[in-house]
Amino acid sequence: MIFNKKWTLKYKGEVEKDELSDKIKISPEISQILKNRGIKDERDSEIFMNPSLDYLRDPFLMKDMDKAVDRIKKAIDNNESIFIYGDYDVDGVSSTSILCLYFDSINYPVSYYIPNRLEEGYGINEEAIRKINDQGCKLIISVDCGITSVKEVELANELGIDVIITDHHECQSEIPNAYAVVNPKQEDCNYPFDMLCGCGVAFKLIQALTPEDVFKTTMYNYLEIATLATICDIVPLVDENRIIVKNGLKLMKEGKNLGLRELTKICGVDTEKIGSSHIGFAIGPRINASGRLGYSYLGVQLFTTKDEHEAHEIARMLEEKNNERQMIEAKMYHEAEEIIKSNERYENDKVLVIANEGWQHGIIGIVASKLTEKYYKPTILLTVEDGEATGSARSIKGFSIFEALMKCKDLLNKFGGHDQAAGLGLDADKVDILRDEVNKIADYNLTSEDMIENINVEFELAEDKVSLDLVDELHKLEPFGLSNPSPRFIMRNLVLDDIFTLGKNKQHLKLNVYNENTYECIGFNMAHLKENFNPGDKVDILFQLDENNYMGNRTVQFLLKDMRLAHPKNAMKDKLSLKLFSKVVPNNKNNLYTINSGDENLISTNVNGQHIIEGSKEINIFDYLVENTLVIANTVNGFYRAISDISLLEDDFDVNYRENTVNSAKLQLIFSPNIDKIDVKRYNNIILYDYLYNSKEYSYLSENTNPHCNIIKYYSEMDQLYLRNTINNIIPEREEFIVVYKLALVNKAFEFDMLDIKKIFNIMPIKLFAILNVFKELSLLDFNLDYNQNRISINLLEKPNKKLNLDESVILKNLKDLREEYAKSY
Repeated sequence: MIFNKKWTLKYKGEVEKDELSDKIKISPEISQILKNRGIKDERDSEIFMNPSLDYLRDPFLMKDMDKAVDRIKKAIDNNESIFIYGDYDVDGVSSTSILCLYFDSINYPVSYYIPNRLEEGYGINEEAIRKINDQGCKLIISVDCGITSVKEVELANELGIDVIITDHHECQSEIPNAYAVVNPKQEDCNYPFDMLCGCGVAFKLIQALTPEDVFKTTMYNYLEIATLATICDIVPLVDENRIIVKNGLKLMKEGKNLGLRELTKICGVDTEKIGSSHIGFAIGPRINASGRLGYSYLGVQLFTTKDEHEAHEIARMLEEKNNERQMIEAKMYHEAEEIIKSNERYENDKVLVIANEGWQHGIIGIVASKLTEKYYKPTILLTVEDGEATGSARSIKGFSIFEALMKCKDLLNKFGGHDQAAGLGLDADKVDILRDEVNKIADYNLTSEDMIENINVEFELAEDKVSLDLVDELHKLEPFGLSNPSPRFIMRNLVLDDIFTLGKNKQHLKLNVYNENTYECIGFNMAHLKENFNPGDKVDILFQLDENNYMGNRTVQFLLKDMRLAHPKNAMKDKLSLKLFSKVVPNNKNNLYTINSGDENLISTNVNGQHIIEGSKEINIFDYLVENTLVIANTVNGFYRAISDISLLEDDFDVNYRENTVNSAKLQLIFSPNIDKIDVKRYNNIILYDYLYNSKEYSYLSENTNPHCNIIKYYSEMDQLYLRNTINNIIPEREEFIVVYKLALVNKAFEFDMLDIKKIFNIMPIKLFAILNVFKELSLLDFNLDYNQNRISINLLEKPNKKLNLDESVILKNLKDLREEYAKSY
């Protein structure tokens, strides 16, 4: 695979107006996005875009919900002391907050306890249970934690404290012996939807505690905070999660919760336009920052205060904590990168396991996420203190980090989490063993294809469809998140006009690209891409549509998510182009054709029964890029066009250079092939991205393909010009042969970087490869091309007995004949 990330189009082809877009008055682009999500009729579209709170499920369908409600009501009747035990992230703080708001609404005093992340770690701990017991507690309600706290619940039971667990994390083999366990992920829980976040489960508990007619009005007291938690905990935004978030976002525009309203102001977010991205990237991190630095109580205080001045002061403190968190995070990320660079093992490991002393407990999860995103590898980041390593794990699609840790549980002192994220602790001297074991599991479960991130793209967005109207219309599809991602689009073959980094640490990327119009792109935390591109390159970009609102002037802005080379401005400085140049010239003189005169029209409609499709760019080429298809390119330009198209397919493909294709049903791309050495009968489609070199090649296709084969001539007169330039530039002058030979005589044996060809020889790379092949044929020298290291090594052979005669080269003669015949044919 040529690219580090795979882009896969959900819809291939031009987006057109359809019945759905007419019926519900939406653009064809929005209609196609709905269809990409399996929503194809008017009713389903209405439910998706306007999910009603009336669709909330019966909370008593959840296992133990009735027991939990009865115990809480008993505690209230008996005036027992109740503690809410939360967690320190957004989900835990939000869960704690809405339960506090509920009990306040019924005028029943409760206390809450959130562990200090830096001193106590995550989840319920025994010391906290004893502290709570000393304060006379009789009932603990855990939120967003507790499902793995077997020993801690036993301690509570011994102390005479009943525990109600409400959680949403994965269950382990042993469930704690709590009074009630409310977690839809339990095997014997029949609740129809098991993807609620912790705050979502707490919200269902409040629904169960509240009379149905009362809940219809009081649920708005909790909806904004439940929305915040649902978005930030990255649970699938479907079913009840979508109902909560869609309606919660509407409520946020009014700012019902005083504390959340003040925090939104501090973030500089326009409440009228607040969306899931603002919550996930601006508001949520500020709540998380306080928990990560040991001040989780600030979030609860913010969401439960009734004093506007206090709300403003807490919001300001959260902003300060977030700034502090950013500085610590940047330092930790830099140190982790240095560790990765210092050990070659990390390049080959499929799971990054990195430990270091002095890292901040609360920031580790963020840095692990960033490393996972950059390297697309599961990452376990650990901080070592007093002989123990504790930290966080993040994973990639197709690899459950929770299951991997389950298989390594004998090494661990504690762990818990989800398929994609987990927390863990172990003895520091076992970190290397964990690294070995978890990589053995990954080697067994992850293929090389799994290690390439697959980014789903809605479709290729036409330039004339880019508008602020489309930006506004996309809001109808919110909330975006897991299972309903922000729509991503691609544009291809744009010219890169300007590219630079910005931000405090130069971590962001800003660039302009143009074709018919100029587009401004911003790539957050994507500065590492800059080194791969130069102004003037043609690029393909993957992006989300957004707007830039400056001084009241609204313009479309692209949020860059990935970028790759469509065609380099300077092919002589591009590694792949150099490899292609080297493959144009055969290194075996017997592979060259005998040229026959004629023209490419020898291959015409229905010759031998084939269906010939002319190279009109109006056809949808993706209809033909399927299994048992052969794609042929003869120029660097044709190859880049072909690879840009076929790389957008779901299935993998094979790329070969001149050599015969392997016997595979995969789609095959061959660059500059020996056509008469290919068994073309086995292909259902043959797509030519360039003109063929000569009439013999066209004749071979027309005579040897099967009767049902489609032959698609996917080229234009411009592509003929590219091929003519290739043929004209490939044949060296006599003086150029002399330059190379003199250098070989002086150095005898030398090695150099392919990128330095022009500097060393003052010769075009394609000509150098022709010269080297001719000299090798005439036994003057030998050479080797190392494409992995991008190196060329040349070794001079014994001086020949007779004078060098270039006319004796069959390779050179055939190249000259090819140029002459091509000029006649076209």
